[in-house]
Amino acid sequence: MNPKFDIPIDESKLQKTIAVSKSAFLAGEAERTVSHAEFLYQQSRYIKKYWWLIQAVLLFTLCLLLHQTEGALHIRRSLGVAAPLFVILILPEFWKNRSYDAMEVEGTTFYTIRQVYAARLTLFAGVDLLLLTAFFCGATYFTCITLWELMIQFLLPFNVACCICFRCLYGRRNQSEALCVLLCSVWCGLWFLVISSETLYDAISVPVWVAMLVLSFAYLVYTLCRGQKTIYKAWEAKASWN
Repeated sequence: MNPKFDIPIDESKLQKTIAVSKSAFLAGEAERTVSHAEFLYQQSRYIKKYWWLIQAVLLFTLCLLLHQTEGALHIRRSLGVAAPLFVILILPEFWKNRSYDAMEVEGTTFYTIRQVYAARLTLFAGVDLLLLTAFFCGATYFTCITLWELMIQFLLPFNVACCICFRCLYGRRNQSEALCVLLCSVWCGLWFLVISSETLYDAISVPVWVAMLVLSFAYLVYTLCRGQKTIYKAWEAKASWN
């Protein structure tokens, strides 16, 4: 390099300039922050709506199948196999950051990765709650299946599948969607073994089912809360501005 064009750099002044730039950026953005509702709406525009449509079609098909077969025992107990599939349909939207290696880009935005994923969780939780509520109401009204059976046959395996997916998503290792789907498939197989064995299924008492259902809810909440707190450590991504 030509010495004439070799400009010396004062590291302390450079860091000071960066700090001032950050402060100016944050001050400018703070004047035009959006409300929580507006932020959720903005995030909803980035979610592909056909995943919700496919989930709705899946639940409608299950409800129709239960109605046509008059709630046959093998159909009712097979609900647990469909529950993980309902969960797997949300994976592409939650895995986009890793799939497209967008972590560094997300780290330079005004809103943190934690806020973005909190918004996605809120949106999917809201829509899926509406879908599941409609499914539970339709299934109990049009078929002979009870709400208790739905909670055990569908909600319990659903919760466990959610725990598997979010543990993989928030894991320290860069685990793929394929591994997550594989683990959910293994869980489907284990659940099918339990429900297909009359002796084993009947041996599980009501208090045990209740305990497993409560534990599945508790561990799901723990997984989500812990994942949101450790999302930067798990993904080795640090926001530049926040």
